[in-house]
Amino acid sequence: MKIKYQARFLLAILLLSSSAAFAQFNLVPLPQQIVTGEGSFLIKPQTKIFYEKGLKQQAELLVSALSPATGFDFVLLESNTTPVNGIALRIGNSGSSNKESYKLTVSKDLISIVGNHSAGVFYGIQTLVQMLPPEVYHKERQKAVKWEVKASVITDAPLYPWRGMMLDVARYFFSKEYVLRFIDMMAMYKMNTLHFHLTDDSGWRIEIKKYPKLTTVGGFSGVGSDRKGGYYTQEDLKEMVAYGLARNVDIIPELELPAHAQAAIAAYPYLCCTGEQYDVPGQHFISKELLCAGKDSTYEFIEHIIKETVALFPSKYLHIGGDEAVYTRWKACPICQKKKAALGLKTEEQLRLHFNRRVQKIAGKYGKTIVGWDEIIEDGLEDQAVGMIWHDPKKAFTAAKAGHYSVMSLTGYCYFDVAESAIPGEIKAAGWLPPISLEKVYQLNPMLEGMDEKYRPLILGASATLWADQFIHGTILQEIPLINENRSEKYFDYLTFPRMSALAEVLWTPLARQHWQDFENRMRSQYSRYDAAGIGYRMPVPKLIGQEKTAAGFLIKLENLVDGAEIRYTTDGSLPNAYSPVYTKAVEVKELADFYAITVLNRSQFSLPFYFPGKYEQFKKYGELVAEWNPQNVPGKEFGLLEMNGGGKIRGNGTYALHFWYTAGDSRLEIQSITVYKNGLKITEDVHDGFTGTEANNNKYSFKIDNYETGAVFTIKAKVRGDVDESTNGVVMIKKI
Repeated sequence: MKIKYQARFLLAILLLSSSAAFAQFNLVPLPQQIVTGEGSFLIKPQTKIFYEKGLKQQAELLVSALSPATGFDFVLLESNTTPVNGIALRIGNSGSSNKESYKLTVSKDLISIVGNHSAGVFYGIQTLVQMLPPEVYHKERQKAVKWEVKASVITDAPLYPWRGMMLDVARYFFSKEYVLRFIDMMAMYKMNTLHFHLTDDSGWRIEIKKYPKLTTVGGFSGVGSDRKGGYYTQEDLKEMVAYGLARNVDIIPELELPAHAQAAIAAYPYLCCTGEQYDVPGQHFISKELLCAGKDSTYEFIEHIIKETVALFPSKYLHIGGDEAVYTRWKACPICQKKKAALGLKTEEQLRLHFNRRVQKIAGKYGKTIVGWDEIIEDGLEDQAVGMIWHDPKKAFTAAKAGHYSVMSLTGYCYFDVAESAIPGEIKAAGWLPPISLEKVYQLNPMLEGMDEKYRPLILGASATLWADQFIHGTILQEIPLINENRSEKYFDYLTFPRMSALAEVLWTPLARQHWQDFENRMRSQYSRYDAAGIGYRMPVPKLIGQEKTAAGFLIKLENLVDGAEIRYTTDGSLPNAYSPVYTKAVEVKELADFYAITVLNRSQFSLPFYFPGKYEQFKKYGELVAEWNPQNVPGKEFGLLEMNGGGKIRGNGTYALHFWYTAGDSRLEIQSITVYKNGLKITEDVHDGFTGTEANNNKYSFKIDNYETGAVFTIKAKVRGDVDESTNGVVMIKKI
């Protein structure tokens, strides 16, 4: 990423002379060019909206964006001439041949949005709405707001054509209404591709009329009160597609093949190698059941589901998954082995390539380009395809050299189901990867360093993922039906924002204009827009801007990153709340470990704490912090369980060591054993007596991981007690040895 950082450094210098123009707009993503003028346009009840023939839908969307908050009943008029007063929407010279480009001109009397295509007009509308006060996103009338737009000329076009989000509705079913709202959230930030993960081991969500059991059986897991799931009818999907098209969001359906298919196999057992009846799993795992590659009936099934799917989704792309196939069944299947021999194939990997080629030919018959996780590129497909590069960036080089397209969905930048921080109290999320901060997302450059410029057209862009497997890890994220609590939607909102805003800018704004500090500053006003639009989000913690050593201790300087919020803090080592002292100037503390601070918007909206994690520096040689213990989570003299989340710390097969280290308290910690669980199932343990206090003995516990699975949840439970009472504090460190 060195090239990108150099570009951003140069931009920092350029902004000294030009940032004044941008600062008054705080637009995200930042447009290509903004030229400011004198005066402003005031939207009033009598303001008319003019549109050229063919742009009525865009004009109606503009009205739906403005009317609820303003309370104005706008008059819509079709006109092929430019008016002298009002808001005008036209197709014309936008300054770029890109179909998503637009030119937005604001003067005292007229707002003109000219797009090279209706898509550009739509994005000009999104920019216009963002230039208005945040209250414009409210669904109820906002009184005493001046709906003023500053005079300017904005010319704009996207950097990449694929600006995506993946929504996993297979592992957890989200309502049609939430999908529509998610499309709105994407469109607000000019994201244009919804990768719709419709099928997996744990759920089949798309109605296929030829195979009704795919939804009546494959759409649900569990029995009785534990039964959960759902599916979208074809009418639901048509509505989603139309809704997306109006907002320039292309919905790409994903049918997972040949792995991640147990829901389909549960509905129609003949699809697998054994023909046995399986259930739709209610717990996350990677199933070894694959669609049988040797049966002609498998390809007949695939032909029919693709035929019905492509009739619903006009996108030029069809996602076929293609990842994480375990070949146990194929190796033992006489039909697969017969097929392999007939084709002269030596390995199951070659059989999968044969499978994918047949699927590609079926999709091609309907004019579709297949998309798959980077394993399909690794297989060596000959016909052009799109690889979603998720775990090895170098596969984008392999894809480009073979003439394939790539979309970057790299785990270290784009997996939004991973937590944003490791701050204690952070939301429970996928833990098999380290946290992905807002700044880390902003560091993504889809055009990888070292890639030849001639391959640039083959890098389509990037896509973030929102996997829903946390809902089937035995958590309590689901709604409570009796009170209709939509905690699952709030959870996904929290994971999405503000990180989607960062990804939007990475994919839209010219590289030379991407600068983290500038983006962070513009984001200050975006949180109020989230609030007004009813979007959930993660509140940023206060930013440390200074830490000076003084005679009495340390002088700490913070910066508030949210407009309308304030910082509250404590200096006694306790966690602050909405009633703690307000930060107004630098604070002096004796020890850094005593200082905590939070961002507070109101008494119900505040951030996780900023704190200095270096208090455990002395234990770094024993690995990473996996847990802390204190009087709240340690039993007294009776042994009980201290539960630790090993996610993100257990990252592959191998041997790991846990060390328990005492830091404070009246009691030492006594340990009897540790037990390791994968997806709730016990896999290993270490049983021996140890303790840690002012002295330690046998406080190291080891375990071995042999069957690591990507995305699996690892939990460690230690049997512990305080030798006198629960008054003991300390840390548990983990290291691969």
